[in-house]
Amino acid sequence: MRDVNTSWQRFKIGLSIFVVGAVCLLFFSQYHIVIYLFSLATLFIGFAFAMYGYVGIFLSRFSSLKSKKPPDDI
Repeated sequence: MRDVNTSWQRFKIGLSIFVVGAVCLLFFSQYHIVIYLFSLATLFIGFAFAMYGYVGIFLSRFSSLKSKKPPDDI
């Protein structure tokens, strides 16, 4: 997971799926239990996919901080 662009794309897709699940949960879940369960599943899948992308972004940022050398001002 070194590519930040791929991780960012995964995060955006996961966030979009999460928003669709949240909208379905808020507006359509009161009509039928199947819609409620589908909304919850969509919400959790979107969350997991967004977190998968976010972990890639975090690891990329963390590794770039780790690879920087301190200044030689001593």
